[in-house]
Amino acid sequence: MLLSFLFSCIILALSPGPDNMYLISLTLKYGKKVGFLFIFGLVLGCFVHTLLLAFGFSILIVQSELMFNIIKYFGFAYLVYLSLQVYFYDSVTTDSKKIKIEKSNSIYLKKGFLMNLLNPKIFIFFVAFFPNFIFSDSISVQLQIIFLGLIFIGTTILIFGMFSFFSDYLYVYLNKSKRSKIIIKWFNILVLLTISFLILFAENNLTLD
Repeated sequence: MLLSFLFSCIILALSPGPDNMYLISLTLKYGKKVGFLFIFGLVLGCFVHTLLLAFGFSILIVQSELMFNIIKYFGFAYLVYLSLQVYFYDSVTTDSKKIKIEKSNSIYLKKGFLMNLLNPKIFIFFVAFFPNFIFSDSISVQLQIIFLGLIFIGTTILIFGMFSFFSDYLYVYLNKSKRSKIIIKWFNILVLLTISFLILFAENNLTLD
């Protein structure tokens, strides 16, 4: 059962999706240090999702249309805000204070954390996916969910880290050209807007018996 879960986590991490696409665009723009900070923000969000599921809060959120929609709209608004931030930040490169703030470590940790936590589709994913891999009758369900969450987090760090290293290799070359920087900027914006609309139109089709 655990091997099946591990294999599923690897496949999910390797599959093209909003998180790894944004990670690639972010690393292409700022380098692997920022990429890894974003990854750690994502997995911190995953750990919170794991705890919410383990203690039953995720199920309550998924069952509540109001809570689900609040998270959805906040997630949409936050990602639109990030896309505007990328657009206007790149338009004012002479503002040294802004550059300093944008490069602070906490910014990218926070982005990864909030992007993960404000995505209602992840609540649905955790509720629908994790319980299928409960592996023991003698260990509490809470501990098993947390253990599965740690496996999921470890796999994410490993696979996403590979994406970040590969993207950093391209970053060294692409950022020598002004045209490449413009293309990466708009790719970054496009990915953020795509994720925002995926969240906006997310539907809660999960039925719980």
